Amino acid sequence: MRVLFTTWASGAHLVPMVPLARALLGAGHQVRVAVPSECAAAVARTGLVPVQIGALPVAVVRAPDATRRPRGVWPTDWPVRPAALTAEQHGVLRALGDRQVRIAEAMAQGLVAFARCWQPELVVHDAGAYAGTVAAGALGVPAIGQLWGSAAVLRLDRQRLEGPPLPGYARLMRRYGADPAREPDLWLDPCPPSLALPSRARRMPVRLVPQDGASPHEALSPYEARRAGPHSARQAAAPNGRHGMGGPRRSGPVRVCAAWDDASGPPDAVRAALWAAEARGVEVVRVGSAAEGRPPAGPLHRVLPGCRALLHQGGGAAVLAAATAGVPQLVVAPRLEQQLNGARLARAGAGMYLPADALDGTRHGARAAGGRLALDLFTLLEQPSYAAAAHALRREALAMPGPDKAVLAVTRLTGPAT
Repeated sequence: MRVLFTTWASGAHLVPMVPLARALLGAGHQVRVAVPSECAAAVARTGLVPVQIGALPVAVVRAPDATRRPRGVWPTDWPVRPAALTAEQHGVLRALGDRQVRIAEAMAQGLVAFARCWQPELVVHDAGAYAGTVAAGALGVPAIGQLWGSAAVLRLDRQRLEGPPLPGYARLMRRYGADPAREPDLWLDPCPPSLALPSRARRMPVRLVPQDGASPHEALSPYEARRAGPHSARQAAAPNGRHGMGGPRRSGPVRVCAAWDDASGPPDAVRAALWAAEARGVEVVRVGSAAEGRPPAGPLHRVLPGCRALLHQGGGAAVLAAATAGVPQLVVAPRLEQQLNGARLARAGAGMYLPADALDGTRHGARAAGGRLALDLFTLLEQPSYAAAAHALRREALAMPGPDKAVLAVTRLTGPAT
């Protein structure tokens, strides 16, 4: 069977798709991954075969200003209660949906052209790559939506989340002979059930299997690691000769991880919190742009087993990595989906959450906010309930079906002929 995967971005969008693609290859199926040209190298590093379908213009990919720091108070379960949202909040969601439609429009011609040539029997696309559903509809084959760790199946392609398709999306579907009402036949969901919001969509829980070479935070090459030398944070001891954290003791320093995705790095308040933690004898391992000029420690799933907390933005990949490692999480979330993940973690007792807008951006305010964040971090380390809830989340994540079970489920969609 030929299976066509597609996504519009690498990193956290590509990572959840890799285990299923490899499992399909192992089962004897043919796999191609159709992506914009800027993502092809990331696909190749996973060992999969990329197909370039053109470049995405920067203007198309750029997030609308209104969505970068959404204002106001959003219900913690807003994806399943769209009627509770204000007109302004629905406007933010509409801007997000229209952006994904523009990305789909930029991808569709190349994607459908390759699909018509290669003739896949199944299309697997990441949840934000609407062009995948367009291609599946154009060929009349099943479509599989791959979620990436969000607490919800977000239908931003729908008006007010649960209404008819957005006008631009409906036009795009009709352009390629597809039914605008067409939806993915199945959603693959790596989110642990206790974090997930209910949905009418047909979804299958599938355990995320971390993949070296496919991580949003990739490891240094051996050459870079040798050049970088030691990069651990300060490990000053408390006056009693032990580290300043309460709770159960382990040999070696108390270690936490800070992971940040934004190229500009963490806000000043987060940096201040990390410095305060280091001053208390905590070793801070920095991943991604949180490395702040230092070499990153390596793939997140490799770093976390030695850590007792993770401080991050609430992206799905980091949430899943920490859940699988059984590590409590402190989320400082700038964007809507990250805020949703943070709120769900707090509800499960496996972490604490703060919207990034709650941080004071002034120099004096950042120092004070950093002190409060550091206290939250110390609370995660000292109160056993957070570790217990994180360990329960780990057991739940590890109990989810693996990619081999997903192979059986998705191939059944194509009928007995396969």
